[in-house]
Amino acid sequence: MATQTEALVLPSIPQPALESGSDTQSPSTDSVSQCSDSEHVRPASRFRKAAVTFQLSGVNFASSAANSIIVVGLPRITEDLNLPQSLAFWPSSVPGLATASTLLLAGAVADVLGPRSVDLLGCTANGAFMLACAFIKKGEELVVLRALQGVALALHLSSSVSLVTKILPRGRGRNLAFACLGLSQPLGFSFGLVIGGILVDTIGWRSACIISTDVYHIKEPGTIVILCLGVLALPLFIGWMHRQHNSDLPVLIPNSFWDNSAFVSICATIALSFGVLTSLELFASLFFQEIQHLSALQTAIRILPSMVVGVILNFSTGLFVHKVPALWLVVVTSLLSAGSPLLMATIQPSWSYWASAFFAQLFMPFSVDVLFTVGLIIITNIFPEDKQSVAGAVFNTAAQFGNAFGLAVMQVVSSLVSKDHGGIKPSEVLMKGYRASFWTMFAFMMACVIIAGAGLRKIGKIGLKQD
Repeated sequence: MATQTEALVLPSIPQPALESGSDTQSPSTDSVSQCSDSEHVRPASRFRKAAVTFQLSGVNFASSAANSIIVVGLPRITEDLNLPQSLAFWPSSVPGLATASTLLLAGAVADVLGPRSVDLLGCTANGAFMLACAFIKKGEELVVLRALQGVALALHLSSSVSLVTKILPRGRGRNLAFACLGLSQPLGFSFGLVIGGILVDTIGWRSACIISTDVYHIKEPGTIVILCLGVLALPLFIGWMHRQHNSDLPVLIPNSFWDNSAFVSICATIALSFGVLTSLELFASLFFQEIQHLSALQTAIRILPSMVVGVILNFSTGLFVHKVPALWLVVVTSLLSAGSPLLMATIQPSWSYWASAFFAQLFMPFSVDVLFTVGLIIITNIFPEDKQSVAGAVFNTAAQFGNAFGLAVMQVVSSLVSKDHGGIKPSEVLMKGYRASFWTMFAFMMACVIIAGAGLRKIGKIGLKQD
């Protein structure tokens, strides 16, 4: 999905502009003073600024659109390529997993080779792998190419924000550029859904329910062992980073990052928000098609309001983000977005679109679109130059992880709730699962409100123009 976030290699950034009384953790005074003296953004024409922002956002847009088209056409793709049932959902989920797994490494490469070279490599590779998907003959080949697309996207994400900050000075222009980067992902996904819906109806194919992965393999010994190893790996990784730091060896993610409550907060909230947005778009589409029995094109039209709101919201965020404290921006927009799954959880299939689903689409994009812009600006404010690339990569990793994690959780919830309902109509069984997933999304968004309220309480206004 949106997918649904950028690593940084930036000029040195001065002390963040905070509200009076704020005691947010930040670099030392000496470090900040040195940063202020050394920041020199390369002069650039308006055309170059616009071209760079458009190109970087365009790559995000195209990747997200490709993801949504895969989601809409997955049943047909599975049939045409004879994709094994065990891999049926992989073309949709594997790019996000590949991106999340390689973003940190890509950020380290960008530190060494420079963001421009890494971004060009990522854009070229991403386009090549997209074209290659048109010539595949086996489902396994599609899975591999989609995974490689995820790796290529990681190269792009690890350097794009850095390129923006090297050209645009702090202030409204940079805020708008960040807003465009955030806008491009949900907008691309929504656009892909519309195009996918048109193509589906054009060829006379009606989507089947794709939330049908066998979640009961989680009870198998092999799956349990892998899950336990994954949980054990987290504290071991933290210990390894501590040892690397004490030995003056390269550190992938400095443990000091997690001492900054603002950074932890934006990473957690972007993960939850991105997961909810991705799941909402998919489950709303399934509700329209599988419960209300609408065509793919009719479904796409009903999703359009979220795309329109996303466009307006992202451009307006860049204009007022420096006027409202970050805490209130994130909390209020998270509450608004929480209304979307709440409306879908209480909806009745017989209701008119205008009674509930329309307003759910309007509220859907608020949290992610604002949080993406706010998060990127916070990173450029609170971290010195030598930490911004890794911090941006971690932020993007959190978003991509939330994308895959959120969809997986909703998939499991829907499948488990829908089982063992003998004697009930298939559509009613599906609705029970969808309703449970919508309630889970609502809980995720309320968690965003709590996390933001706790982690951003010391952050004041951000994105202020530098004197």
